[in-house]
Amino acid sequence: MTTHLKKQEMPNDYFQFKQFKINQARSGMKVTTEACLFGALIEGSKSQSILDIGSGTGLLGLMLAQRSTAKVSCVEIERSASLDMEQNIKQSPWSNRIKGYHEDIQDFLVRRSGIYDTIVSNPPFYQGHLPAEHPQRRQALHQSSLTYKILVNAVKAALSPSGMFWVIYPFYESRVFHSYAKELGVYRRSYINIYKKDGQKNIFRQISCFDKKSEKCSVKEISIRNNKGDYSQDFIKLVKPYYFNL
Repeated sequence: MTTHLKKQEMPNDYFQFKQFKINQARSGMKVTTEACLFGALIEGSKSQSILDIGSGTGLLGLMLAQRSTAKVSCVEIERSASLDMEQNIKQSPWSNRIKGYHEDIQDFLVRRSGIYDTIVSNPPFYQGHLPAEHPQRRQALHQSSLTYKILVNAVKAALSPSGMFWVIYPFYESRVFHSYAKELGVYRRSYINIYKKDGQKNIFRQISCFDKKSEKCSVKEISIRNNKGDYSQDFIKLVKPYYFNL
């Protein structure tokens, strides 16, 4: 297998994986490389119940369904994204155990109270930035509907005593979220620093795993690309079960 793999083309309206398809024409946030990496890194293969908060097109829920037997709930407040999500779930091989909900996470937890052993979220990143022009993209990027407080409180309410919560943020937002979560009794047990390319000092994204009891925290790092601009071997190994061209 060649290691000289260039950037995979991501069609505007859909993205085809090996076992499922993501329709994304109506969603403000399209499939991204870091979201795929996040989905591949989550340790959810042994989970029985998974909750994806702010699921967008349902990407994370579908990636986790592919490598588990869990029942998956995908919750998305933005209507256009939820329409893509519902279509993607219906057309997937796991539609019998994935359910999509067009709902605010707080309302969802009141109406369908339950405990999950894995919770995941690729949440809105920004608080103080100028809103994006596209209204769906603005809601996907900015914390108008899924703030740190709402997310942490949802995790506290729905995560099982031994469960794990996985989230991805840019580095600064990740530090802020970590401090906020700790104050509310949700503790980071590990995190993974993601770099766009080998040798770069700036952390592109930070993937964190939280639970309700951790006292120690482990650290890992991964680069998406090597110095030549090709996908790194670590990245290839993780996303190979999903990407067609790997």
